[in-house]
Amino acid sequence: MEVKTKYVAPNIGYFEIDNGKSVYRLMEKMTNPMNQDKLAEFSEIEKEKGNPVPMNSIQHIELFDDAVKSGNPNLLNFLQKGLQRLPNTLTRVVYNLAGKEDETIHNYGTSYSYSIIGDIVGRDGWIKNINNVNALELLLKTKDIERLNEISKSINKTPMYLWRLNSKPLKRQEHVVRFVASSGRVNLNANGSFFSENPAFLVERVK
Repeated sequence: MEVKTKYVAPNIGYFEIDNGKSVYRLMEKMTNPMNQDKLAEFSEIEKEKGNPVPMNSIQHIELFDDAVKSGNPNLLNFLQKGLQRLPNTLTRVVYNLAGKEDETIHNYGTSYSYSIIGDIVGRDGWIKNINNVNALELLLKTKDIERLNEISKSINKTPMYLWRLNSKPLKRQEHVVRFVASSGRVNLNANGSFFSENPAFLVERVK
């Protein structure tokens, strides 16, 4: 039986990141614009195939932290440009009525989703001035404001700003969490519309 082989060069570039604990790839191509529900469906399908998948908000911060520690200017530039496209994450916040704590859902809409209970509501503002640092823990799994601002400044030359509902709603509301880079700040936006269609970063775990 004849055996044929051929070499196929990858048509999508990526940054391979080794942080000493794991090795993963950040794909150069983002997803097509889609809303978060579609992104969750996409994630389930691609995960089953072993393909690169989108991330929740915690994973985004871990990626940004690794990128800053690497000092790779091409990677930092890539992230800044990606953040200017208002990328979607797989994290959603459920703002509940007064008397009931809010719910942060990571990996929303997937078979591997999980929830953390605790209030996100509070004043908008620079993260160094916020009155509820627990919101950062719920959204990003860290309260290290100094480090978060270092990450933001390294990628976008601006500090980080938290945007969210300022008080308990009159009825239950759901919002997507996104990171957005602008000329004045990096927004940690916990008030995004789940109808909005945006691209998303893709990562592939290697080991």
